[in-house]
Amino acid sequence: MMATHSATQFPVSLPGLDLPLLDQIIDKCFEKMLDDYRVNRFFNSNPLPEQTKPLKALVKKVLSGAKVSEHLDLLDEFFSAAFARNNAKPSLVTGNDFAFLLDVIGGQDIQVITPLCMCHSFLLKLGPDDDHYSILLEQLKAALDELHVGKELGQQLMDIAASGREGALGRLPPKS
Repeated sequence: MMATHSATQFPVSLPGLDLPLLDQIIDKCFEKMLDDYRVNRFFNSNPLPEQTKPLKALVKKVLSGAKVSEHLDLLDEFFSAAFARNNAKPSLVTGNDFAFLLDVIGGQDIQVITPLCMCHSFLLKLGPDDDHYSILLEQLKAALDELHVGKELGQQLMDIAASGREGALGRLPPKS
């Protein structure tokens, strides 16, 4: 069984955010990500509504005060919809599985990857890093600007998105 991490998080409330605007922000950001050559390789070829539907449901739950760890089913559904290829099964088998050979010859330290849920491995095995996450934040900011989201609300959304970096990149410690 693969170790996962249940993200702990404080309840979030954004009273100035209406649900149709949230849907538009997610759709616009996703469109920008799919059009960006630097990150579009991570996504599968499913239609945009199919990829964003579970993310919208998850974000709405989190913004209503729920913890991500209470909705791992939605998290699994999102990672499957956006990153799974064909009939792939969740697995962390990557080129990193042979990184121990670098230690034998004096190479780099091995990074422990801890998925948030089983299907998070669909993304993690593609090797996203801080640069890719910064591109997500860049595209989110562009979507917020394009949709004329207010400065305060936009900054709150950017802060929430930025706080997910370690978990999204599989760098949180495993739950005990």
